[in-house]
Order: sequence, then C-alpha cells, then structure tokens
Amino acid sequence: MSELSKIETIEFMLKQFKPERYAYLTVSIVSFLLLVVCVVMFILRVELTEKNFAYIAGMMGSGGTIAYSSSQLLRMWADCMAMLNQNNKGKSENE
Repeated sequence: MSELSKIETIEFMLKQFKPERYAYLTVSIVSFLLLVVCVVMFILRVELTEKNFAYIAGMMGSGGTIAYSSSQLLRMWADCMAMLNQNNKGKSENE
C-alpha cells in the first residue's frame, strides 16, 4: 500500500467516525467532571448520610460511563488499525 493510499484510508476512517468520536469524548468529559464533583462533595461531607450514598452512586455511574465510552473509542481505533493492517497484508501478498 502506498503512503498516499494509507493517508487516504486514515482520513476516510477519521471522517466516518468523527461524530461518534466527538459524542463519546463529550460523554467522557462530562462523566469525568461529574466524578470529580461527586468525589469532592463526598470528601467535604464527613458523616455518612443518605445524601452521601447519592455521591457514591454518582461516582460509580460516571466511572462506568467513562469505562464504556473509552472502550468504544478504543474499538474505533482498533477497527482503523485492523483496516490498515488488512490493506498492508494484501499488498505484501501481491508482491
């Protein structure tokens, strides 16, 4: 595969996944901010009350959301790399 073809393939994949990447990045950033807010609020509240359980649930929920959205971003990256490797493998077999 020529360098130009690799660049075209990467640009195509980036354009295809752009809205989805931005959505997952936005979800990750918002979840991280929620996680930080919940941790700070939990630390500021010394006693363990029912309200603090909501902070714990917020931390667990946002942590899970971060994990899921990060896994989706990594899946997209793996798909792009697999496509490039497939193209590289096909060219090396033709030579």
